[in-house]
Amino acid sequence: MGLVIFLLPVFGLAATSAYDSFSEELLIKDLGSGFTGFHFHFVSKVPEYENSQRHYDLIPKSVLQILPKYSAEEFHLSMVRGYWDNENWGRNFIKAPSSGAELWSWFRNDTVNVDRAWFELTHALSGQLCASLNRLASRDYSIIPAWSHRPTGVTLSSQCKSGTGLVRYGQIPREGLCSENITPWVKLLPCKDLRGLASLIVPTSVFRANYDALTIGLRRICLEPSCSALGFELTQTLTVVFDRRLLYGNINLSWSIQGLLGSRLKGSCSAAQSSRVFLLTSAGNVSVSSDLRSLPYTADPRVQGVYDSANVAGEIGNTLFTTSYTPSDSLSRLPLVSLTKYVAGSGVEDGAIRALLTSHTDIPVRLVYMDLIPWYTQVFFHTLQLYVHNPNTMKSDIMKPEKVLLTPSLARKRMGSIQLVITLPPRQQLTVSYTFRRILQRWDEYPADAHNGYALPAAVVSYQIPDVEFQKLRTKTPAAFLELTLPTWASTYTQYFNESFMVRKHRPGDGFVSIHSPVVMVDMPTPDFSMPFNALCIVCSVVALLFGSVHKTTSGTFFARVPKSSKLSVLLKRLWPKRKRDQSPPTKLTSPKEAQPKPSEEDKCEKSE
Repeated sequence: MGLVIFLLPVFGLAATSAYDSFSEELLIKDLGSGFTGFHFHFVSKVPEYENSQRHYDLIPKSVLQILPKYSAEEFHLSMVRGYWDNENWGRNFIKAPSSGAELWSWFRNDTVNVDRAWFELTHALSGQLCASLNRLASRDYSIIPAWSHRPTGVTLSSQCKSGTGLVRYGQIPREGLCSENITPWVKLLPCKDLRGLASLIVPTSVFRANYDALTIGLRRICLEPSCSALGFELTQTLTVVFDRRLLYGNINLSWSIQGLLGSRLKGSCSAAQSSRVFLLTSAGNVSVSSDLRSLPYTADPRVQGVYDSANVAGEIGNTLFTTSYTPSDSLSRLPLVSLTKYVAGSGVEDGAIRALLTSHTDIPVRLVYMDLIPWYTQVFFHTLQLYVHNPNTMKSDIMKPEKVLLTPSLARKRMGSIQLVITLPPRQQLTVSYTFRRILQRWDEYPADAHNGYALPAAVVSYQIPDVEFQKLRTKTPAAFLELTLPTWASTYTQYFNESFMVRKHRPGDGFVSIHSPVVMVDMPTPDFSMPFNALCIVCSVVALLFGSVHKTTSGTFFARVPKSSKLSVLLKRLWPKRKRDQSPPTKLTSPKEAQPKPSEEDKCEKSE
């Protein structure tokens, strides 16, 4: 009987841990013009238990308890260094801002205080990744999106539409990505960076690249098609883009994974159920020097080869790749909608913002435009204008948005926002413009490099491509420029590449696109911070020079002494007669020793006798 009682927990543990899984993937793609991109993708799945007292084998406890502890349904964090060139490199692997940090989270419907939950969530992630994300807790850096964001996983809330106040979004445009963020991020993996594909990640090589992007997200998913079992999915990605011209000198030279990443594959991770390397189709022809054992894969045109990292661990690191470029249509590289943002005007008092949305498709695109307004830029909403420019007729017309949500900013209390629902005509350009006034700040509110300017958050454009047009775009767009961002229904690229072209029906997340504008800098009126420093240096220098002489003069004791007669004075006395006795000699200061009376001639004689 004791044996049966002992075995029951063992079989129960085996039954509950059947859904635990960990997979790792590496995508390699030649982006053209000598740029090579690497995308690491790690996914950990665990079931959701009613009893919180359990072992945390794949997902650390500090991360897994974030959702229930802070009443969150999901969160998504991205940190970017560099700039992704959409027009030349094609589609990005992830949805991330052009620079800085971005965090958004969806909270449960029964959350008592969403702002308090958002405050605790940002502080927890700030400590988890050693980043300054705690600044997002303030309303100075975060807003409530109305239409641009929606849940990506299974939500337990009855209200799943945007605008209910359950979602929070924030940006820190100048938050830098450094090795202090990568180190705790790697430690969240089951095998750390000791085994598996994570052993290729070397911080010194990563920050030698032109573009780095780190993301982490946690959401609730269905572990079965019937959704009878729920679980948590932790997704970690790292995107790195190298410029081979700086490392090899010539883009036509052969390159290797170890030569770019600076490390070789150190065996396989025992916790990984799947570990694969994908060589993606690029604009040029990429040839492999050695005969790597490729795995069978579906006829997805985006995939050139699939390799099991456990079988090619000793070969793939030193395998040489050679790229031969062929002329391609530059229009195929462009996304459906491109977005840019810049500052207009002159002076340090008033300015203007211009956002350009350009359509590169023959269908109208219904999109959501969201722009964040910091409190130190006071926007005049009556100057908000939308112009549509037709390049064929060279005419511009005023457009009226379908929906408008304007939130004014409050000085030192709240960040403002402009949220618009617009239908962009095909092959035309839309300009969103408004003016603002710069607000003076207190002396302790300026950053360390205030003279370099203030970074305005990136504007976000989100749109959904209809299913019919989405299928047409897949057939017309070259394989090298097809979308690579995972939709919400796919957890891994293995699942995405196997089912994307096989299943023709529309699934959640297909055709949903989110793009960001570049981060722009605006000059703010700043005082002369060097003036107090210069004045302090001058005062300290003068005091240091005068202190010694003044202190000696005021604290020392002085005695008067008659100077000795020089030869010149003796000669002058001989040449000029002595003064009369009635003329009193000039008074001379003498020392106490010299002031004693000299003995007379009689005294000298008496002493001699």
